[in-house]
This record gives sequence, structure tokens and C-alpha cells, in this order.
Amino acid sequence: MSLPNIENLQISKVTKNLLLVHQIKASGIFTRCDGLIKLPEKGVNRHAIIIDLNIEPQYANAIYNSFKPISDYICSHTHLDHAAHVHIWNEKGVSIYAPVPEHMNLLDSYNFLNNFGFLEYIDLETGMSFVNSMGYKSCNEVISFKPGDTLRFDNFELQTISFPGHSLGHVGFYFPSEKILHISCMGFDQTQPGVNGFGPWYGFRDCSIEQTIKDINLAEEFFLKKAIQLTSSHSYVVKNPDRTPFNYMRKKIEENQEKVNSALKTLGHKLTIGEKTEALLKLDIFFPKRKIKGAMLKIYAFWESWIIRKHIERSIRKNL
Repeated sequence: MSLPNIENLQISKVTKNLLLVHQIKASGIFTRCDGLIKLPEKGVNRHAIIIDLNIEPQYANAIYNSFKPISDYICSHTHLDHAAHVHIWNEKGVSIYAPVPEHMNLLDSYNFLNNFGFLEYIDLETGMSFVNSMGYKSCNEVISFKPGDTLRFDNFELQTISFPGHSLGHVGFYFPSEKILHISCMGFDQTQPGVNGFGPWYGFRDCSIEQTIKDINLAEEFFLKKAIQLTSSHSYVVKNPDRTPFNYMRKKIEENQEKVNSALKTLGHKLTIGEKTEALLKLDIFFPKRKIKGAMLKIYAFWESWIIRKHIERSIRKNL
């Protein structure tokens, strides 16, 4: 089939029956992620299936109209760049799947804010202002699955792989028939080769740097042994045996660690972890908070405090 030409969307073939979709420009910072479309295939799946394609409403509508009927939508996790517009698909009668325990975050914005720890740091009004500004609306119904489950749609099988370093329910996807590994939001965020991004994200209470490194190593082994190509939520397609994604993600973690370690050398040794975190938060190590105003200043301070704290704790454990 010929691919539709939709303004501001880049649609490319990964395989004959699998498409990668990228929204080029966005109205907000956390309103989109790249995702996949499994096209209908005789004897396999009768209808199109969407995998983790959170794009703004006008583009979701365009994709729906171009590829309908669409039966199912599968989320990798529920950080806002993967969750804000899932409601659009739900409103069209598409069945929504999301991993436990994060499926509850799609049903209510309070669940989202509370379960990710926002409300331990910011007030509810600020939190609601943030999620509303990104276009979040709740879904009416969500079907949950356990990370690691194999999902079946007609005769199509999709293996989920638990990568919980990024968030507790975060999963990647493996397409056995196509031999494609999708690592979702693990931290490979190079839009093209050589372009530098932030790298792995661990700016929430339940994130883990150590687990993220384990996830990277697991994904690398899986990719080299089983997959032909690798896709992700914020990057280009990589072919086996290119190890660029994994080397890049590990390097970014260590670069972040060095930033924190260098800043720690300016502080007294008797300070608590909390005191060190607050002191380093004032330095704008990761985000230019001096340039950020309003509710987003509190949001970025929340994220950066957890990133810094995770690195301080890692430094202590590993005696770095």
C-alpha cells in the first residue's frame, strides 16, 4: 500500500507490515512520542494495531482516518509524553492496553500525579495545570497487562519486555514475526546519528539508575541475539549489529554522574543526601531553571531533584 502524506508526520516502513510514525513539530514539550502501526495482514491480524503512538489529536485523527479500522492501542508506560493523547483513540472505540501498575494513570489525572510522586513535591493545582496544558484527558476503560506478558490479537503476537528502570511498568516490545525490537523510552533519544540528547530519564521517585543500566544491557543482548532492527520512542531505526543505542545510553548516564560528582566536591561532607540535593538543585546542572517561569519551574525542579538524588545515592553506593 502507498503511505498517506500527512502534514507534520513522518511515516516510514520498518518492514512490509510495520510502520514507524514520528510527529515532527509539537505544540508542547511532552505531547508526543514515536510509535508503530502494525498493518492488517491476511491470516495474522484483521485490523490495524497501534503501538505506543502518542501524538497530538489532529494527527491521531488523521492516522485513524488513514488506517481504520484500528482495533487496539498498546501503551509502553504512562509518562505524559506517552499518555497525554491516548484518550483520542479510546474515544474512537479502540481498545487501550497498558501495563500494571501504570494503567490506572490513564483513568484519572489525580492517579497520574499521585502515582508518579508529583504531589509529594508540588500542590495539586500546579499538577493539574501541568497535565491539562499538555492535553491530558482520562480514558473511559483500560485493559491491563503484566510487563513480560505476550499479547495476542487474532494470530498476531506481541511480546512485552519489562524495562522498569525508567518507570515501574515500562515495557519494550518484540515483534517475533518481523524480528523488530522496540525499546520504547529507555533513553535512546538521538533524532539522527551523532545528535546529542538527554539520554536515559530517571527523574521520578521510582526510577532507578542501576536498573536502567541492567535494562540497557538486557536490551542489547536481546537485540543482538534475536532482532534485525531496533526502534524506539525518540530516535531513528538501527540495524543489527549496531550497538550505538546502548553505548550512547551508558555514556550519558556516566556523563551525568560526573556532573553530579564534580558538583559534590564543592559541598561539605557532613550534609545529608537531602541537603546535598537541595544545594545542587540551585546550580541548574541539568535544566536551566533560572529561565523557566510559573508552574513549569516547580515541575522541572521536581524532576531535577530526583535525577540529582539518584546520582548522589549511586555515588555513595559505588564510592564514586
